[in-house]
Amino acid sequence: MTNLKAIIIPGNGGSAYPAPLFSNFYRNLADACLKSNLFKDVHCQSMPDPNAARRNIWVPHIQDKFGLDENTIIIGHSSGAECAMRLAEVNKLYGIVIVAGCHTDLGDAGERASGW
Repeated sequence: MTNLKAIIIPGNGGSAYPAPLFSNFYRNLADACLKSNLFKDVHCQSMPDPNAARRNIWVPHIQDKFGLDENTIIIGHSSGAECAMRLAEVNKLYGIVIVAGCHTDLGDAGERASGW
């Protein structure tokens, strides 16, 4: 086992493990990370403000709650991918994994309002 920590950031509107009704692949990914013995800790939780997915809420929440450092790998899906990229801009991380990220607001007013 290493000193690495994985943080899985779900997409906008997605609930995450350990929520009773999680969506997408989050639980499977968290379980696989735990079983791999590559990570000391694996965190996968629903975000505050999960439907609006506002940058000004998600970024400070993750920084404050998980204590990011050079032993942290962030796995971000959809809006969580945008969050991972913003976190990598201002934190020294081991790495990030982007799943279904985008580089625009896709012409969607809700995505535009989130501030990514």
